[in-house]
Amino acid sequence: MRKFKGLIITFLVLCLFSQANISAKAISSECGILVEQVTGRVLFEKCADQQKYIASITKIMTAIIAVEEGDLDGWVEISENATLQVGSSLYLKQGDKVKLIDLIYGLMLRSGNDSAMAIAEEIGGSEEEFVKMMNEKAKELGMTNSVFQNPSGLDETTYNLSTAADMAKVMRYAMNHPVFREVVGTKVHKTQSEGGVPYVWQNKHKLVTGYYEYAIGGKTGFTKQARRTLVTSAQKDGLELVVVTLTAGDDWNDHMSLFNMGFDNYELKTVIPAGFLNVDPTVSDSKLFIKQDAIVAVKKDGSETVSTELKLSQDNTTDNEVGTLIVKINDEVMDEIPVYQQVELKDDQPRGWFQWLFGWLMGDGDTQ
Repeated sequence: MRKFKGLIITFLVLCLFSQANISAKAISSECGILVEQVTGRVLFEKCADQQKYIASITKIMTAIIAVEEGDLDGWVEISENATLQVGSSLYLKQGDKVKLIDLIYGLMLRSGNDSAMAIAEEIGGSEEEFVKMMNEKAKELGMTNSVFQNPSGLDETTYNLSTAADMAKVMRYAMNHPVFREVVGTKVHKTQSEGGVPYVWQNKHKLVTGYYEYAIGGKTGFTKQARRTLVTSAQKDGLELVVVTLTAGDDWNDHMSLFNMGFDNYELKTVIPAGFLNVDPTVSDSKLFIKQDAIVAVKKDGSETVSTELKLSQDNTTDNEVGTLIVKINDEVMDEIPVYQQVELKDDQPRGWFQWLFGWLMGDGDTQ
């Protein structure tokens, strides 16, 4: 009888885990991904590398380039070409001027295609040159399956193709910029043009405006070819996650389901803090250190094994880099962090201010 009860309990536990996994995998979207913000660890994916039309989530790329390259407080004159863009619009007036930062708000909150074109013409000089900047940034970010042809996401004459995995990369990158982060987390933005035209833009992203309490930013998208596309960032208890869905049916619930699975099952852990490493003298008699924390996103239930491996190079590179600290989960490489060697100065060699400051911060004895 006890054995029978044990089998029943085991079966029930397995059913509970199966239901949790099924609820996460049975998303309505054709493709999707759940990624941890800091480490980039993929916690869930469904055809995440399949190229698709992406509609207005294109504007994440447009916005981050504008934030990085433009004069945010500068006035941008609205061209006739910008006012002729079809689809979602801020109804900007030809010849009027709007500050770049306000155009970015309109771009991300209301998905203004006229704003996208105005930004492209201001930052790139033309749409064509701005598109080149978009593709260069995509290459820089490792978005190997992405092709951009316009700054808005319209796909009637030109189009943009990407994947859930690639769009998660650009969202993670963009969320590290405080201005972008502020913009996409805003519920309502009010401004006026140089000509005195007032604008009030409410965020279209329902999860950000109150539908999901942990949502902190994102971008919506829709065209007939792309169908519904959605990118969202959410944060809870120090864990920040990104969800991307493409060709979706019920994307709001898809995102909440994936976020809840991530928050329920994962947490961030610091494996080794930034600073000096505890290295066996037989491995290296130099003082080695890392400049950043070694962090991993791991399951809360303790079922995953985290390990580190120090690999030293014989050929010293620039900045006293001497090797790599490899961080693994269950023998799968999660991160590779540069390892540096402290420069030992001779007694008669004066310390520069940087060496003095570094020594003081690290508590390295005499800093005189």
